[in-house]
Amino acid sequence: MKKVIEEEAVSEVVGTILILAITVVLFSAVFAYAQQFPLATTSKQITVVQQLSYNVDTHTLFENLTDKSGSILLRSDTYFVVLVDNHEYSTNLANLRVKSPYENSSSLFEPGDTITWNSSYVGATVRENSSINSMLLYRPSNQILWQSMNNVSSGLSISFFYLTPSPIKANETFTVFVQVNTFDPNGTTAYLNLTSLFGMTYNKSMNVYSLSENKLNFYFEGIAPSSLPSSSMAKLNVTCDGISVNSEINLS
Repeated sequence: MKKVIEEEAVSEVVGTILILAITVVLFSAVFAYAQQFPLATTSKQITVVQQLSYNVDTHTLFENLTDKSGSILLRSDTYFVVLVDNHEYSTNLANLRVKSPYENSSSLFEPGDTITWNSSYVGATVRENSSINSMLLYRPSNQILWQSMNNVSSGLSISFFYLTPSPIKANETFTVFVQVNTFDPNGTTAYLNLTSLFGMTYNKSMNVYSLSENKLNFYFEGIAPSSLPSSSMAKLNVTCDGISVNSEINLS
């Protein structure tokens, strides 16, 4: 009696194994190719209130940044960058003191948190009338989350300058708040330049809403245009008895 070898069945098994091997090789090749490209990062947005103070005797600048609303960030991914007369000083938020209302938040920067920085941390000497450009940089996407420009003066200075909501929204009301340290409250004025937002010359005097000792508080309320530019700035000019200080913040 003849012994029959089922060659066809063996061929099917070998064919299946070959198909699986080819599939694995192709998947590995596609995966290796895809790994060459960076992962997409989600855009982050935060609203920050800045408080500035300056010690004229030690030439030290102090900055506090309070996160009012927006994205929750990893501190290790976020940098506080300060340019003093175009000299750059960058500090990772993980290395800064953070006051937080939350427990176990040592790795995060989230609404309610306040970071504290001063120029002595980075060995910077800040002379009077220096220009200061401060920003928060989210490193994974190299995105500037917040930015402010100021000038240092012992007699006249901007304590904080912010807007709400941030960023502004088309056809909606927005409010800009400013606090100024001044040696002459009665002689201090604040003007806001919103030309880049409205696409035409737009300078407005800000209104005073409170005064406490030498701290003067201003505000401006407006309605955003229906079509917002991709990038716009609010430029602030504060003047007192011939001395002026300036600052800028992002609007959109």
